[in-house]
Amino acid sequence: MLVDAEKTILALPEVESCRIIYRDGELDQIYVSAKIPTQQPGERLQFIKSLVRSVVGALALEHGWNIDYRKVKIVDSLDVPAADKPRIRESRIRIVAAYIRYASEPEVRVELALNGSTYTGQARYDASNPVEAAMAAFLNAFHQMGLGEVSPIFAHEIPGCLSHGNLVITKLRYECDEHATDLLGIAESHQDLILCTVRACLDALNRRVALYWFDNSCPAEPNRISTE
Repeated sequence: MLVDAEKTILALPEVESCRIIYRDGELDQIYVSAKIPTQQPGERLQFIKSLVRSVVGALALEHGWNIDYRKVKIVDSLDVPAADKPRIRESRIRIVAAYIRYASEPEVRVELALNGSTYTGQARYDASNPVEAAMAAFLNAFHQMGLGEVSPIFAHEIPGCLSHGNLVITKLRYECDEHATDLLGIAESHQDLILCTVRACLDALNRRVALYWFDNSCPAEPNRISTE
């Protein structure tokens, strides 16, 4: 998982922080902030090369990742003022897109963004049950974040009436650090059932999911995830 890979990098000597960026569901770049213990150009270059090899080797050994070394970028933490350092963690999962992709076989695609990375999930589109298809695509994208395991219990559409539009209610089981919780989410549809279902899923998880801030743990009373 993404979080476990970051833990592996953070365990390397002189590494202060790291950020793994995905684009279109594939690893794009790995940024590593480290204290480079010399100012001599030749020695700095050797240290950077050695650290890149260490990152590539550690991820291959512990996670089976085959990474092009050119994707690993080393940043000297001493050269970056504290106020200008980018945030490694953010407490918001954003919905980038949720739609039906018509190809030889229609599929639902859901794109979620977190910490500058985009995670894409797909599921076969079933016209008889679009809510279930949207939930499956959402879970496919969510699980790439490494924030815990989620399994669907049910998803149901409630027809609109005078007081509200069509509603989607989801119930999910969230597991983190051997603790399981059943969660309910709800969202109102505005002519877009796929997007509404994704919002309902996030509404459920938003009440419980913890992001990994400093210790990559899952606290008993996790922070709320904001959604858009």
